[in-house]
Amino acid sequence: MKKLNLSIPTPKTQLSLTLLSLLLMLPGLNSCTIWGNNSATTIPEAERDLPEQRFLDFPGWLGFGTKVQQNGASEFAFSPTSGEAQIAMFSEQWSLVDPGTPVVAIAPGIREEVTLRRWQNEPYGCDNSPTPMATFNASQTFPEGAVWVLPPSQGDAATALSLETLPIDRIPEGVLRRNPPDPMQIKAWEAGETIIVLEQTSDKTAMLTVADNAGTALYINPVEILSMPGAYEEAIDFSKRIQPGISAPIGAFQFQNNPVPLLVFWRPSFEGHSFEALVPRSDRLESIDVGSVYYCAF
Repeated sequence: MKKLNLSIPTPKTQLSLTLLSLLLMLPGLNSCTIWGNNSATTIPEAERDLPEQRFLDFPGWLGFGTKVQQNGASEFAFSPTSGEAQIAMFSEQWSLVDPGTPVVAIAPGIREEVTLRRWQNEPYGCDNSPTPMATFNASQTFPEGAVWVLPPSQGDAATALSLETLPIDRIPEGVLRRNPPDPMQIKAWEAGETIIVLEQTSDKTAMLTVADNAGTALYINPVEILSMPGAYEEAIDFSKRIQPGISAPIGAFQFQNNPVPLLVFWRPSFEGHSFEALVPRSDRLESIDVGSVYYCAF
């Protein structure tokens, strides 16, 4: 079992307003073929102007459901605000794609053909900072959190799974480190047949474990709450919805012929938000940092 280090951003007193693109920061596909599962899938002519797809075996791009009002109730602190678009991507890669281009978006219980509304700098965060975004129109509201967007030819390639709170008594034996467990020091979720557990290991640290529902670990990595001397020095407290440096799952997407879903995590920091994908490989989950976005000065 391989342990992968979770990258935690270093606190800064100032951050550039330049957005780190959430997708496609590394070289990816540069032609019209996607390789995966030992076979090649030819990209239709109509889709060749779409941005490159980051995850190779897993077609598509990461987006987020929007909220309507800037000061309205929010499920997640990072959610983009739009009174007109239902989905947004923090990405610079859609600037050359024509408005009205169709794609397929999925979220739990939803699979819909949506269209690109526009790509431009949109106001984001507490200061309405200009932030490159691609926004999409749908016929219905998408829930806040991760939305997976697929090219039309691959519209059935994945299913969005619901993330549900997992009671401690349903966590398989061997996953938790303390016996008996302390309910105040554990947060757990399930997505299909996969479970996700955060267990506090000290005042400042916790262990993130992803396992199957039999208790076999697929990914184990420590996380640590961020601190800023003289400004923020707190212990982990799972009763709080947000603590800087502490990851939380926000999306799970089951791709065909793969028993383990691709998981998307959100990690808040002092001035913005980072996102990470745990991508299924043959014998493990691989951690991929998919970018950060500035939100507000601390």
